[in-house]
Amino acid sequence: MDTHRTGAAGLFPVPHCDDVAANPADIHPPGSPNPSEQPTGSINGWPVLCPRAVGDEAASDPFANPSADSAYMATALSNRFDLAPPDGSNCGEYRIVFARRGGHPDTNGLQRNFIIFEARLPNPNPSLGRQACLPVVQFWLNQSDPAKSVTTRRNELLSFYLLGLPGFEPVIHVDHYGHAAGPDRGQIRTNEFLNGASSPDAWSLREFRLMHGTSSPSLMIVPSFVKDNPAARLFSPAASSDPRVTDFQHDVFPDAVERLAAADDINRFGYPSALPDEMNGGESLMIPLQNNYLNAFGTGTSTLKSNIQAKLDAMGSTLTPDQIVGRAQTLACSGCHEPQDRDGAGTSNFDVGLSAPFPSTLVFTHTSEKTEPVDSSNPSGPRRFIISPALINVFLPFRQQVMTEYLLNDPILGFETPGAWTSPQAQLAVHTGRVREGISSLEIRNPTWINEIISPSFSTSGLAPVGNKIKVDVFVPVTLPPTAINPILKVQIDIPSAGISRLLTGVSLPGVTRGAFHTVAFEELPAPILSALNAGPSDVKLTFTLTVTPNTGPYYMDKVRFED
Repeated sequence: MDTHRTGAAGLFPVPHCDDVAANPADIHPPGSPNPSEQPTGSINGWPVLCPRAVGDEAASDPFANPSADSAYMATALSNRFDLAPPDGSNCGEYRIVFARRGGHPDTNGLQRNFIIFEARLPNPNPSLGRQACLPVVQFWLNQSDPAKSVTTRRNELLSFYLLGLPGFEPVIHVDHYGHAAGPDRGQIRTNEFLNGASSPDAWSLREFRLMHGTSSPSLMIVPSFVKDNPAARLFSPAASSDPRVTDFQHDVFPDAVERLAAADDINRFGYPSALPDEMNGGESLMIPLQNNYLNAFGTGTSTLKSNIQAKLDAMGSTLTPDQIVGRAQTLACSGCHEPQDRDGAGTSNFDVGLSAPFPSTLVFTHTSEKTEPVDSSNPSGPRRFIISPALINVFLPFRQQVMTEYLLNDPILGFETPGAWTSPQAQLAVHTGRVREGISSLEIRNPTWINEIISPSFSTSGLAPVGNKIKVDVFVPVTLPPTAINPILKVQIDIPSAGISRLLTGVSLPGVTRGAFHTVAFEELPAPILSALNAGPSDVKLTFTLTVTPNTGPYYMDKVRFED
């Protein structure tokens, strides 16, 4: 809390918000008529509002009186297994949302504050990839057992967070909140509404890291940049000699366009990799407009707009530069919590290039201090904290789908394991934006004329009864040269233990709808192959052969299955 104070008013030897003054050239939009909305401090080289009323809380002990306004209550536990990366370097993020007791959106909306502890859970066996995370997914599945009592569920959740599952570290651990640098090391975030005499009337989201102190043993919570939240000035068309701006507009953001444009689901919006640290803002704001990327982007021509359009044209996308910047805005903390048009007006029809608009929040939050009956037919019965329509209707169903497909689908056939499939000719990579099922598909880059795409050996013991056709979903790019040949896909199945090696008739793809996944079904498998597959051999191997015009694409494959 004290980090929100100025150094002169600080109570503790911690970083304070005015330790480094804001560079006026970095404030965007510049020249707010309200002086209280002009950032005077900076974090990570970008402006932040300083001081903030949250700093007033530094003088109080939230544990002295658990019922006091300055005390905090846990309002939500969040399971984010969907954040576990394809390589399984960690098993996702598990959060606890704490809300300040003195705040309430209906009765005390200017005294609200949220602290979210967002722990990344290490994978105890990284060599097994995401499969090593199975006990975590099964744990959450078991929490949905309707026969489980509230007491049992509470005790199991306490154990998961405080003690850990067998073989796993506990969720709550000093090293899980950003002590180690990197985009997948966890963090502590705040969603700040507190208002007072020392603070402007603005809503802010910030990020912190829990670190070991210089003396032993000691801990420090230090301000950090807000990950994947580029500063708004980076989108501005105004001429600049700042290398951060030129690098962002010429290389960093244009290189992210393909990944941002490829997703056809809000849940899959993302950057291809973590943004360079120096480009991330010190806080995330929509009011004032300091992180409204569309506002900074403007409506006229600009170098960045031209670079975005060139990338969209190359991939045959019908999206506009505004829609791409809008997608980036929804990835920012403030943009996800309250999407806004470039003029700052809240909107229920935020245009990100999909048929469905960005879903509704609870006005700046996705969780709340407000409660509702667990059973609407029993208003006087047990109550629960409410969550946003966006969570209920969009985000939670997707997370459930990710976990269901993880439990039911084969990771090899779903292209969920990086490096599992190989090709002597083409460059292969997992892609997390253009996906048919699970969290990734197989991207086929820079193909030659004939490209073999070879699976590792896998078992069909969990697939029986096996369907009589091999099917795969294929994405053919929108743009192909006029002289390009019609793509052809073949598949060969090998089961050495059964003495089987069979090349199936190829399928030409001239009629496949370009720019979308299309299911390719091969000829019916002969009875001897079906019999062998249903016996559950562990040495099954598939080799797809994709014949295309060289250096076209990329092409994508996902969801291989044996299906009638």
